[in-house]
Amino acid sequence: MPAARLVLRGLLDPRESAAALARPIADAVNIPFAQLPERTHELPPKNRLVRVAAVSASAGEAVAWLRSVRRRAEAVPDFEFGTGRTSDTAERDSDDIGRLWSPNAFLADRIGELTPGSALDLACGTGRDAVFLASCGWDVTGVDVLADALERARDLARRCAPAIRPIRWVQTDLEAEDESPASPLPVDRKGVPLRYDLIVGFRYLHRPLFRRLRDWLTPGGSVIYETFTTQHRERFGKPSRDSYLLEPGELPKLLADFQIRHSSEGLRDDAYTARVWATRA
Repeated sequence: MPAARLVLRGLLDPRESAAALARPIADAVNIPFAQLPERTHELPPKNRLVRVAAVSASAGEAVAWLRSVRRRAEAVPDFEFGTGRTSDTAERDSDDIGRLWSPNAFLADRIGELTPGSALDLACGTGRDAVFLASCGWDVTGVDVLADALERARDLARRCAPAIRPIRWVQTDLEAEDESPASPLPVDRKGVPLRYDLIVGFRYLHRPLFRRLRDWLTPGGSVIYETFTTQHRERFGKPSRDSYLLEPGELPKLLADFQIRHSSEGLRDDAYTARVWATRA
């Protein structure tokens, strides 16, 4: 049987799982209304409209709740029932697996230029980028300090199986004082620090980490990174700490001993950010 794929869908089906399984909606992902508060990371990006299939009374409730948390949402009366699987289907086999969420756009744009290998997601949060990488054939390690974020990441990975490779989730403090090249990342069975072909980081900044990336990368490995600039705070008032914001032109300087493949700054959707793709020489 062909392998399952992780496929972007256009509709939210807010019915209970049993009803969605019994009669799935084409181009929809099932997230029961009662589960929405715990699964907001599975919704489209905040700047995009959430289209809710008007299939039951729960659709109106879902639209009202989404609007109450400042999400744009609308009920869609024109939809078709089909055979597509939902995110909670137990029979996974070869059926494609739907998603409403999107990975980081810069990562999605660049990943096709890289050969899958091992990847490290710094401050992975609820796991969207790690799951996306795993769906592209990468062996992924996701690292975050927050246990609740990692629990949601594990749940997301479970829902997306088997369209993804297994992911290693690691709870650790990337800002720990230990400056040894290996810490705080995993080691293999012999205690040798793992190295990665790709390291990604999004909307997270801890400058001392950049001194350690070379030690964590394989020769020729890549870094794909994007986070806020000071211009974002000037426009939107946050993040409040200077340590969370990049100065203009700073990001490529933090990777000065790397080969810079791409570097840019500007407004992307709802954020002023700096981006870089760099490779270890």
